[in-house]
Amino acid sequence: MSLEAFFAQYREGYSQLDVDAVISHFTVPFTTIHHGDLACWQDMYSLRATTSALLEWYRAQGFAGATHQVEGVLPMGNDAACATLIWTVERNGQPPWRYRTGYHLKRTAGQWKIYGVVQYDTAPEQQTMAQPSSPPPVEAG
Repeated sequence: MSLEAFFAQYREGYSQLDVDAVISHFTVPFTTIHHGDLACWQDMYSLRATTSALLEWYRAQGFAGATHQVEGVLPMGNDAACATLIWTVERNGQPPWRYRTGYHLKRTAGQWKIYGVVQYDTAPEQQTMAQPSSPPPVEAG
């Protein structure tokens, strides 16, 4: 299967917020870098729980569906690659999210699987959380 076909299948599961369809594209150990913090899951049980919580959060934000564009692919031999995707998430009654995500992939039993994700451009939660308040004024003294 080509990486384009792989990501089309991944998008279908993501667009439906289908936990099992999404994690069927993952392998462990699995890592993410989000806001500069590295997290790692060693087993599918804990990865599924985290993915489920994330997709439920998306649902609460009005997630209606997603589309993607493959921005770039860097093959590393026949069994590994990196890819960057531009995502657009439509939301019910709210402006869409648009962000980029990097993926690290490897072939496992002949099938592409994601083992690492780097969300590096305009994370969706940054668009929905309250902005930090201004610092208090400094008194001269």
